[in-house]
Amino acid sequence: MSRIVAIAVLGATSLGVLPLAAAETAAGRTMGTSWSVIWHGPDELDSAAVQDDLQRLLEQIESLMSTWRDDSEVSRFNASRSTDWFEVSPETFRVVSRSLEVSAMSGGAFDVTVSRLIDIWGFGHKGEQPHPTDSEIETARQLVGWSKIVLCADPPAIRKTEPLLSLNLSAIAKGYAVDRLADFLESVGVADYLVEVGGETRVKGNRSDGTAWRLGIEQPVAGRRRVRRVLPLSGPSRGVATSGDYRNRRRFGDRVVSHTIDPRTGRPVDHDLAAVTVVAGDCMTADAFATTLMVLGPTDGFDYARQHHIAALFLVRDGDGIREESTDEYRAMVARPEETSATVGWWSTWLAVFALVVLAVLGLSAGVLLKGKMLVGSCGGLALLCNDRDDPHCGACRVPGTKSDGEMSGHADHTVHRDSAVQESGPESTGEGQRGSG
Repeated sequence: MSRIVAIAVLGATSLGVLPLAAAETAAGRTMGTSWSVIWHGPDELDSAAVQDDLQRLLEQIESLMSTWRDDSEVSRFNASRSTDWFEVSPETFRVVSRSLEVSAMSGGAFDVTVSRLIDIWGFGHKGEQPHPTDSEIETARQLVGWSKIVLCADPPAIRKTEPLLSLNLSAIAKGYAVDRLADFLESVGVADYLVEVGGETRVKGNRSDGTAWRLGIEQPVAGRRRVRRVLPLSGPSRGVATSGDYRNRRRFGDRVVSHTIDPRTGRPVDHDLAAVTVVAGDCMTADAFATTLMVLGPTDGFDYARQHHIAALFLVRDGDGIREESTDEYRAMVARPEETSATVGWWSTWLAVFALVVLAVLGLSAGVLLKGKMLVGSCGGLALLCNDRDDPHCGACRVPGTKSDGEMSGHADHTVHRDSAVQESGPESTGEGQRGSG
């Protein structure tokens, strides 16, 4: 799988969105790769304890599904030559069961029994191998086939009808691990997070500044790491996975082959699809579909994605360049966060301005509405109300009262000057400060 880079600094803050709590982070190593988590949530969460719990979850998954550990559950199943039922954990059963579902849907393009083919092409734990002969490829193909795995749900168990058949869950296990970490975060009250294991990613909610999570999709060029496109995601939980042919490759003479093996032919894929990114409701599904589409290629894969309503972005080699093709579901998903953010930001800004204008007009009109007076100064005649307080001047603009001196109780001999000092101010005073700041 190719990496999807989590970008924490791209994109401007949407207008009208207040900053949220500071983000917490955790990271480590698992399954021969790295993992990282960014989240913000309940203040009472102990970030160190959360990291320990996440690492323990990953170690548990690795002890079940890793083919690089001889003592893992999957490795023990592979080593067995029995065709009897082999009891497995609910976790392993769930992953194998989902794998067989995708295999059936794809006509065998996705197949977790391809270990023998991976090994003879030099991409397995045995390391580099010479170019396999046609006979070796055909022999290995006889030991491959998703239909040779049988499931029993209660108690969870699997068995193989071919004694030498073995499982390799690398095309789906990292996605499953991402889902387990995300589910744990949600169980402790975290609503906004980004979880990544070996490039497979799941996000929910928003970043700590209130903007969408932004994932960088790499330019599919061997030997270089450069972001080609940014995928913004926010709101409901979604998994993202990319499969490509430009990272893990081998050279046989003048020929370079990809680590993606087509189980139907027993050979590395040979087409112009450089990479494909899939967005799904969970990362395990995204992981499996990304591999499926990579095997099917730019034409059959695109048709399959449209038929099954998969949100997918295809990066296809076209001469010396890369051509992008995407499904309707992918385009709708990408457009929604940016358009929503822009729309909310625009409306929140202008609604605030409109509200201030309305308040200002109401303030300016209050004097007229309440006293039937003409507008005076910048306060709309409110200064005239100071007559009812025996105040000859307004605290804001010092507009004199209009009643005759004889009508001013207690002040028959009082003479008003425009430049005299304000005689009183208090809670009832009216002035610019009561409008609020713009």
